[in-house]
Amino acid sequence: MKYEIHDNLIRIPACEALRHKIVEAFLDEYAQSKKNKYILQRDQRILLDDEPVKDFSQLIGMRDLCIVNEETEIDWVKAEKPCEAVYEDAFVYVVHKEAGVIIHGDENDTECLNAMAARWLEDHDLHIPVRPLHRLDRDTQGLVMYSKIPFFQPWLDAQMESKQIRRHYLAIVYGKGEAGTKFTCNEPIGKDRHRSGAFRVSKTGVSACTKAEILAKKGKYLLIGCTLETGRTHQIRVHLANRGYPIVNDPLYGKVSRDFESMGLWADEIEFRSPLTRKKHKIHDRENSEYQIFGLEK
Repeated sequence: MKYEIHDNLIRIPACEALRHKIVEAFLDEYAQSKKNKYILQRDQRILLDDEPVKDFSQLIGMRDLCIVNEETEIDWVKAEKPCEAVYEDAFVYVVHKEAGVIIHGDENDTECLNAMAARWLEDHDLHIPVRPLHRLDRDTQGLVMYSKIPFFQPWLDAQMESKQIRRHYLAIVYGKGEAGTKFTCNEPIGKDRHRSGAFRVSKTGVSACTKAEILAKKGKYLLIGCTLETGRTHQIRVHLANRGYPIVNDPLYGKVSRDFESMGLWADEIEFRSPLTRKKHKIHDRENSEYQIFGLEK
C-alpha cells in the first residue's frame, strides 16, 4: 500500500487492497488490541476521507484511510552523546550497540542504549517515545531496532515474535570444523541452578532452536553464522558452547582469547518488511575489524 505522512497524519490513499475490508479488519491486521481500538475510536484517530470513524464495522471502500498519530514526547533520560543510527525510515530506526552497553537501564541511567537513543531522537527533533523491539546481552554488540510510530509497534512486536523480522549473528568460537557445515541446535534451555544469571541445556528447560553454519576458519578459530528460531536468554551462547564451540571472551560459557578485545558475538544483520508497503529491507551493521580476519565480504 502507498502512503503519505504529513505531520501527525498517515494517509493511505484509496486502493484495491483495502476496498473490500472493514476498518476493524485493518486494525486486526496491525495487531491492535481491544484497548487500542477503544482509544483510537474515542480519540477519533481513524478517519475515512477525513471524517472520524464511529463504527469500525464500516467498509473502507475506495476512500482514503487516515491514522492520526498520538502526540508523544521522548520518555527516557538523555545521554550526553547519541547512539549511532545505521538505518532510519518513517517507521523504525536501527542503531549500533557497543559491547558492554545494556539496552535498558534504570530511570537515571544515562549510559544505557535507550538513553543514547533518547539523545539521538532529540538531536533529530523527533518527539517520540523510546521503544526498542528486542534486546541484546550486555556483551553482545550489533544492531538494535527501535519503533518510531506507536500505532505500528504491536505489528512490529508480532513480526519479531513470529521471527518475520530476521536477526542474524556472527560468532567467533574455538573449535574444529569445515566451512559450509550446517547444523541445528534444538536443545531446550533452562536456568543453571549452580551459577547465578547463567543458563544451560536442560531437559526440563524451554524449547530453543538455533540454526548455524560454519562460514570460515582461521587458525584455531571458526566464524559461525547463527539465526534464531526462538529468542531465549543467552541462546546462541549456550547452544554453541554445548556443541563444543565456546565463544571467545564469553565470561559465562566461553574461553578467553587475547586475539580479540570483545566477546565474539555480533548481531550483524536485520531483515524486515515495512509495515505498509511490505518492502523487504536488509540492514547490515557498520564494519567490524575483529571479524575481517576471516576474509568474508558482505
